[in-house]
Amino acid sequence: MSRLFRLCCWCWALSAMSLDRLPLALTATDEAEPDFIGQIDNVTVAQGRDAILSCTVSHLNDYTVGWVKVDTKAIQATGRRVVTLNSRVSVENIPDSPIWKLIIKSAQPDDAGYYMAQINTDPMKSQMAYLSVMEPPNIDDEATPSVRQVRENEPVELYCQATGQPVPIIAWKREDGTNISHDPCRHANDTQQKIVSSDGSLPKGHGRLCIASADRSSMGTYFCIASNGVLPSVSKRIQLVVLFPTAIRAEKPLVGAPAGVNGIGLECIVEASPLSHHLFWYFGNTSIGPNERHTMTIHKINAYTIKMTLAILNLRETDAGLYRCQAGRSEATIRLYIHNPMTTPSRSTTTKWMLDIRTTPWKERQPRTSAAHLAIIQSPVITTETYRSVTLNRHTSSQVEVLTSSNRPVQEVVYKNPSVHRSPPSSSTASDLNHQHRPTGQLMLMTSMIAILTQVISFVSC
Repeated sequence: MSRLFRLCCWCWALSAMSLDRLPLALTATDEAEPDFIGQIDNVTVAQGRDAILSCTVSHLNDYTVGWVKVDTKAIQATGRRVVTLNSRVSVENIPDSPIWKLIIKSAQPDDAGYYMAQINTDPMKSQMAYLSVMEPPNIDDEATPSVRQVRENEPVELYCQATGQPVPIIAWKREDGTNISHDPCRHANDTQQKIVSSDGSLPKGHGRLCIASADRSSMGTYFCIASNGVLPSVSKRIQLVVLFPTAIRAEKPLVGAPAGVNGIGLECIVEASPLSHHLFWYFGNTSIGPNERHTMTIHKINAYTIKMTLAILNLRETDAGLYRCQAGRSEATIRLYIHNPMTTPSRSTTTKWMLDIRTTPWKERQPRTSAAHLAIIQSPVITTETYRSVTLNRHTSSQVEVLTSSNRPVQEVVYKNPSVHRSPPSSSTASDLNHQHRPTGQLMLMTSMIAILTQVISFVSC
């Protein structure tokens, strides 16, 4: 009986021990270790925007997810509790959600770098992701001079240095929109040697504009423009000043006008760098200042050219003479002369004639027995000379009258009008018309008399 009781007690003890260990075994097999699902993605944001790093963890249970900034080894957060003193950092996790987020509000360039997500297992499990903060370009004012001065025909280099993420690209542009003529940069002074590499190239973020021989057309305002795809792009004005001595010239060295004209202007062009502020006008050796009859104006044409004008009102004969415009030590002269008002010449109706005799070679004569000669002799009215040809040219604005007497000329007598500028015909009286045609009638009478005389001589010779 006692043996049976002992056997039952021993079996009950074994059963109790098995039941106590069964939940532990079942729990150990059901609880898997936490692990990351997928890889954490790198994040790129523009400066000022919120950056979110996200990881997904499975079977976390009672384990914890932490965030660490790798370069500084600063713990950002543990679980849902923020550790860092940066008020812009926060953690987000929805209960029973496997997604854990590290949020950095208004990201700045200092926030860029690698971040690590950790699970406090043994050994620890972790993943890393890189946060890139895109920074808009910024031009360094201390390394980029605003004004550069150089003498004419000397080389000059303009520098521009900018920072940003990604590294900015430097471009050059002129304020007036004209094309920029630049040359390869071959030389570097002591200041430039600090940033120029051994092969003459510049590191990223530096721009250089080289002009081998600066002239007056190179003078002006240049823009250094830095851009990297992050708005806004920035620019800086750089003023290039080319120094050269003063030069002055008169716009019109000789000026004429009639007396009594209300006003006349004398102009001089001044080119100088820097521009001269000592501008004067002289009449002879007397300085001219603003008064009731003289006004002086200055008009700026470009960065190195101005026009100075002296206006003389109510012009008089005593104003004629030599004027001098002076800029610094340079001067130019303008001579002003006074002339009488132009009068309109009266129209003349007199026609002048001149005699031009051209001799025809003897071999061109035809024999007296030719048909033409017989026709002339047998003609009842003789109007031309047998061996002379008279050509009358009368020049008018509308027509040219040519009168030819014979086809067998020995000498050609041409009456020409030498007048070049003749006014167009106007309405005139009958007496004026008769006066103009009078030379023609006299010529025809003389020609008839010569023809009759020739006929008589021919008849006698026969």
